Amino acid sequence: MRIDVHVHLTPPYLLDDRKDALRGEPALELLYGDESARMSGTPELLASMDGGRVDMALVGGFPFRGEQGALRFNSWILEECARHPDRLLGMAAFDPRAPFAEKHARWFLEQGGFGLGELCVYDQGLTDPVLDRLEALMSIASERGAPVLVHVNEPVGHSYPGKAPMEIRQIDSLVRRSRGARLVLAHFGGGLPFFAALKRQMKESLATVRFDTAAMPFLYDPSALKAAAGFLGAGSFLYGSDYPLLGPGRYEKYFREAGLTGEETDLVFGEAAGDFLGLRGPLRASVPAAASGPVRASGPAGASGPVVATGPVMASGPDGDLEPAEESEASA
Repeated sequence: MRIDVHVHLTPPYLLDDRKDALRGEPALELLYGDESARMSGTPELLASMDGGRVDMALVGGFPFRGEQGALRFNSWILEECARHPDRLLGMAAFDPRAPFAEKHARWFLEQGGFGLGELCVYDQGLTDPVLDRLEALMSIASERGAPVLVHVNEPVGHSYPGKAPMEIRQIDSLVRRSRGARLVLAHFGGGLPFFAALKRQMKESLATVRFDTAAMPFLYDPSALKAAAGFLGAGSFLYGSDYPLLGPGRYEKYFREAGLTGEETDLVFGEAAGDFLGLRGPLRASVPAAASGPVRASGPAGASGPVVATGPVMASGPDGDLEPAEESEASA
């Protein structure tokens, strides 16, 4: 089984008019304000998965700061996963510092969402206030056995959009605050796996988390993965493509260049994720059941304004009664 733990999926309304959808969302404007920055819808993702023999993908979006933007997007994610229950697992993305973050996380998981992520903060490091918010979200996810994917990056090297001013000690603090949550650190954990070579404490604390391979071909020599696998074991690393940034073929080449054995490659490409996320055995045996038929994406209590979504999503009115949400005219 091949599992991609790090995918960014884009709804039709954003593909058709990204400038309008990104307005007032600085993190999204940073990454996708340039029209040449690639976005991808569900049909393209499924085609890429088929071509790369990827069975399942954890799909999410972007760190929306506005509550309505997050609700609209994550309602659509729930709907897409209900349409493709054996291929797509929904992850809720939003700015973890947003006032609505904890309420939104509970709502998403109650609706059958699989986990939270990629949770990103680009304009500052993992300061104590940011870590406090992430710790609260990890606690909510842990109550339901849901995974949390958090953006971290290497603290040195070249600059690029989305690279935060982050320190290794901050990433280590995040790990120590995870308290049993199914924590996945994106982008090779910002290099944290190398510190497993230390003789005391680090190897034990790092054994409780996993690290994805998102963007590694752009950031690290292939030998980095082989060396880190020697410290922690290949099962600590999960295939994450950061799709549509890179597709499965690029990672197959990268894993070969890293000198991974066939067994190690199988672990990274999906076997380890299957164990860590509870996806082995009968497909989705331990995955929260998604809603059948129209997704009942009732907004979190107290959410203001109408929910806007594509397809037959049902959004709650002010009193909690289900009413049809406004339907987007965009198509995939």
